[in-house]
Amino acid sequence: MPPIAYPRSYEEDAAKAGVTSRVPLGVRPVRVRRIVGSAGKASKLDRNFLPLGRGPAQANFRQILKIMKSGEVLPPISLYQLGSRYYVIDGHTRVAAAKELGIEFLDANVTEALPRKEGEVNLTYYARKEFERYTCLEGVRLTAPWRYHLLHHHVEGYRLYLERSLGRDTSLCEAAGIWRRSQYTPTMLEIRRRGLKSTTGGRTAGDIYTDILKMWAEENAATFSLREVLDRFDSSQKRSPLTRARRLVSDVVDASLPKAVSFSRPSSRDFAEQDVESELDSLNGPDSGEPASQERFDTSPDRQETEHDPGSVTSADAPAEPTQSAQ
Repeated sequence: MPPIAYPRSYEEDAAKAGVTSRVPLGVRPVRVRRIVGSAGKASKLDRNFLPLGRGPAQANFRQILKIMKSGEVLPPISLYQLGSRYYVIDGHTRVAAAKELGIEFLDANVTEALPRKEGEVNLTYYARKEFERYTCLEGVRLTAPWRYHLLHHHVEGYRLYLERSLGRDTSLCEAAGIWRRSQYTPTMLEIRRRGLKSTTGGRTAGDIYTDILKMWAEENAATFSLREVLDRFDSSQKRSPLTRARRLVSDVVDASLPKAVSFSRPSSRDFAEQDVESELDSLNGPDSGEPASQERFDTSPDRQETEHDPGSVTSADAPAEPTQSAQ
């Protein structure tokens, strides 16, 4: 008989991360797949939060399942948030019912647990928090502190470029919003559409974006635009002859289609879901097949992306695309 797979223990993970304090975040929607652990009851539940054994807990589960299936709204559950993971304080049965019914989000009263400032994973977490605080951007998924520092510097350069182009002062938050719409999101779509791979061990499309910025800086390509550096990065990727042939055929077919035909290119929402899925697949540590060292803290909201045209790396709400020298 295979061993029982329990939810993750908040107490164990908090001790490992060196939690130093907790901050209440209030009520917010939380993706059910991110709820992977329990505070105090991990050994009494299976991995889907179903109660072990028979008794009143099973009867209570069936009752809550019936209520939630009917569509009745129940009070928010209570969770600890530790990086990417959420741990149930109160509401284990509602989480089990939500998983059983395939409910994607639950409202939860969240308390964030803050880890100590040491170790690659924790330092990445704090680098992300700093990036979000200064740029007012959330949902940018990177996996190393240097990537956030590089991106912060890049966005600051874009702000200076906007000030010169618009002839007025521009806050970093305003510039970051324009940069995300006109530069970052369309380039991310191209990264995913072309199937580009990280050259520095990254795991997200955002990591690949920072790889492109790194190439831009190292080659001192002052006269190149972001699109041109993206193309150079694409050309440098190692691909088999068969993959290159497929890409060539795909490009020829895409070029021959009328511009009104858009079914061949997924939306940014599709790509955002892929990012979330690939990230969530690594949340369960050894049980998911991922090395434990690859776990990462991620406090970004799950519903951030908007629709954009993947065929362009500029937008009508921004000046013409800057070159590296302009940034």
